[in-house]
Amino acid sequence: MSLEDCLIQLDGLSLPASIGIYDHERAAPQPVDIDLLLAIDGTLAVRSDDIRHTVDYDEVVDAIAALLASRHFNLLEHLSQAVLDLLGARFPVRRAEVTIAKPLAVPRARRVSVSRRAEWKREAMKVVAV
Repeated sequence: MSLEDCLIQLDGLSLPASIGIYDHERAAPQPVDIDLLLAIDGTLAVRSDDIRHTVDYDEVVDAIAALLASRHFNLLEHLSQAVLDLLGARFPVRRAEVTIAKPLAVPRARRVSVSRRAEWKREAMKVVAV
């Protein structure tokens, strides 16, 4: 982690998803719980107090919800990569960690989850004195 990094956590996001390999999972959406950790260059945001210099959490949630609504996913592993690909393509994140859980997957378990992380090379923001 560099000095200018800001860590943004979004925990406990619950969204419907068509996910799974079994017929009953394909028949109806089920909830998935998503935890995100996003590392952004916070150089400007910490000084400007301007949403344009950070990640808009609502936009992140809307983008993930749209991804989940767009198609069926067989595996949590594949879905977690699709979420990372989306975050890297649409948002100014340096690093991201995602954990996606299916709370209804195994009746005798609280949940089943997959965690993945990715990193992107981004140019550092510059603070300009005015």
